[in-house]
Amino acid sequence: LFRSHPPCDSSRAMASAGHVVCVLLLGCLHAVSASFPFGKALRDAFFQFRAGFRNFNHGGFGATPKPVREAMERFQDRAEAQPTEWFTTTDGYHAVLASVRPRLADMIGANASDVVFLDDASSGLNAVLRSIDWRPGDILLLTTVAYAVMPNTAAWLERRYGMRTLRAEVQYPATGPESYTGPVRRLLHSLTPEERSRVRLAVFDHVSSYPPTILPVTELAKLVKEASQDALVLLDGAHALGQIRIDIGQLSVSGVDVYVTDGHKWLMAPKGSGLLWARQQVQGLLEPAVISSDNTLGTGFQERFDYIGTRDYTPWCAMGAALDFRRDVLGGEERVGDYIVSLARWAGPMLARRFGTETVAPEAMTPAMATVRLPLPSGWPVERQRDCVQNLGLGLTHNYSMQAIPFTLQAPAEAAVRETHWIRISAQVYLDRSDFELLGSAVLALLGECGKLEVE
Repeated sequence: LFRSHPPCDSSRAMASAGHVVCVLLLGCLHAVSASFPFGKALRDAFFQFRAGFRNFNHGGFGATPKPVREAMERFQDRAEAQPTEWFTTTDGYHAVLASVRPRLADMIGANASDVVFLDDASSGLNAVLRSIDWRPGDILLLTTVAYAVMPNTAAWLERRYGMRTLRAEVQYPATGPESYTGPVRRLLHSLTPEERSRVRLAVFDHVSSYPPTILPVTELAKLVKEASQDALVLLDGAHALGQIRIDIGQLSVSGVDVYVTDGHKWLMAPKGSGLLWARQQVQGLLEPAVISSDNTLGTGFQERFDYIGTRDYTPWCAMGAALDFRRDVLGGEERVGDYIVSLARWAGPMLARRFGTETVAPEAMTPAMATVRLPLPSGWPVERQRDCVQNLGLGLTHNYSMQAIPFTLQAPAEAAVRETHWIRISAQVYLDRSDFELLGSAVLALLGECGKLEVE
């Protein structure tokens, strides 16, 4: 398993549950077992959560393992030891990126020449949206499940350029792919031929945030291209890298033009890391959110994005350490993916049974995040329900040292129930079934306190 790593003092290796674990410390690898147990032992050995804390919100901000953070700090030491060499020569961070980029490209099934680094998915989304030559009357197509950065940026574009934003209304619970393809198809069919020709860009989540589901992105891309051949399709994969498989080859065949994703969430890379893939035909259009002193007319695609001023590039460099950690400690992508998705697909229905409610989507559309409806009485006034949801989130944090995300979904105006309340949970390798069972008990206890609600 461990390739060309220097030997270390074995007395500093860590042992847990009968397994010797590998820990990157001071540039050396402590060795060794690919079968390190997931759950609390892993949490204690490799993550820096406060004692007793259970993080059910990995999808929010991620959690970087200690070996990956230490790798980033070593890169920072190199940068400070000789700043000019680090920033300007082929022996600096450019060399590190050149070694990391092909590994990340291989992970998503892309050519390394088509991949650039980002600080996060939001910066990539902004780079694409602000690179388009919008004209008054042009159309941006979204769904109502789009993450807030999209409608916020769209509102800015509308004020600046006079373009339009159209949003396909998605309703929950989702019953299958048609819950997404249906609204998009109906919206496209409602447009006149002139309006369809003005669709410049369509943006879809690969894995949505609120609520988290896997969208039928290949079908959505095909729908857009059939309706408006010249429209670009951008996928927001903020939650995808390290959570579900990304197949750029398949996505590009279906009509996807650009893909952005985060590194700090499910890949477990440091905060401030991400990727953008673009098909060659649109690379000339794209500019990074920051145009640097090196970005002169005619600068190549990767060079434009690889240097965006004097800043900390070490989170990008440490993405390679995240890949190493996932391979050498966690046992590889297949083991990680199988575990976290299976755990979420068990935890969601388990909580729904305990709450007497439902999950937000069928199993096949559930990634390593699940969403469960909260058992609030329909007869409660709206404000009382909202207060209870707010108190639930605070109570989990302050009383139980747990972080999960209660939230509210708004229904269309004609719906009988205008608001429904849910809780989003993330599964990760540092959690196991017993953690989710404790979460269920905590939720029920807090709901009972806020409403004297009797639930088994």
